[in-house]
Amino acid sequence: MLDCLVIGGGHSGLMCAHLLAKAGLNYEVLDSHGQTGEVWRKRPRNLKLFTSRQFCSLADLQMPGDPNGFPSGLEFADHIGRFAQQKNIRVRLNARVVRLARMEQGFAAHLENGEVLFARTVINATGSNQAPSTPAFSQALVPSVHQISARDFLDARQWSPGSRITVVGDGASGRQIALELSTANHQVTLAKGRFRKLLPNVILGRDLFWWLKYTGLLFAGRNSIVAKIMRKRDPIPTALCNDQALGTQGVCLKPRAVNAKGTTLVFEDGTHQEVDVVVWCTGYREDASWLDLPLIKGPEDLHGQGGKTPEPGFYVMGRKWLTCRASELILGSERDANRVVGFVQEHADRSKPLTLYPLQGF
Repeated sequence: MLDCLVIGGGHSGLMCAHLLAKAGLNYEVLDSHGQTGEVWRKRPRNLKLFTSRQFCSLADLQMPGDPNGFPSGLEFADHIGRFAQQKNIRVRLNARVVRLARMEQGFAAHLENGEVLFARTVINATGSNQAPSTPAFSQALVPSVHQISARDFLDARQWSPGSRITVVGDGASGRQIALELSTANHQVTLAKGRFRKLLPNVILGRDLFWWLKYTGLLFAGRNSIVAKIMRKRDPIPTALCNDQALGTQGVCLKPRAVNAKGTTLVFEDGTHQEVDVVVWCTGYREDASWLDLPLIKGPEDLHGQGGKTPEPGFYVMGRKWLTCRASELILGSERDANRVVGFVQEHADRSKPLTLYPLQGF
């Protein structure tokens, strides 16, 4: 039986594995993809990370290139692969868990191929952005309208020039996708949602997250007053894709999409738009259907306890605001992983503790 089974081979899962190995614990990482870092290889081809390379280190492994530059998703995928190789992390690829069940001495992970693995503890590092969330009225569009989610967008060449494309949702992904589509002779509309502050990636020559780290805002505990303000405002670093920039590129800005019929989307102001393509950038939901654990009633049980869950021995990593703003960022993964692996050690009653970082205000 394993001391710990890590489900998810992204940077969060691999960081946990690295620390588990340092702690002398017997572990295995399961990744449903065929290559380490594959989830980043499937991101949009022109995607750039929000954080510069100086904040993309994994443990002591620096990302090559200009530290002040912003890497592509493919670059980071390669970086994850190097980390797994250099740290000799035990990763099993093409291993999808279809059911995780409680057993007397721990957990049983049932794989898609029929194999069952047993572990005293489990770290779920799959992240919370697993299943795209689309409004119910999307089903009212006819099959000839091509509908995809943000994670399935590759680049503007997916459709012939002149296509009538509406991007629904003006978060970071929606704004960047709308801007890219506008440069390829498409007829682009962006349906906006709630107001969010748009911040620049670089302020006074430095990465925005350098300033957040320097001021201490990045690691403010999630229940602190500062963090609560940040969570409420929920700013996004996409100022280069603001309304003025999009309008200059010919993007038609609309209020929230509220209904659909046939080939038409209807907006909150009563106007409507004919569409050939809809790119849904309306967020994600967590798929907890594979968790057959008595104390996990739903996705809400996977948040809010700093990595712990109501199920003893079952922990989570890589969630937005798990402990602080940095939790969903690469630069916050080691800090949270230290904490979660500490929980694993405590549960396993091992005598070699790791340092747990104090979480002020948590």
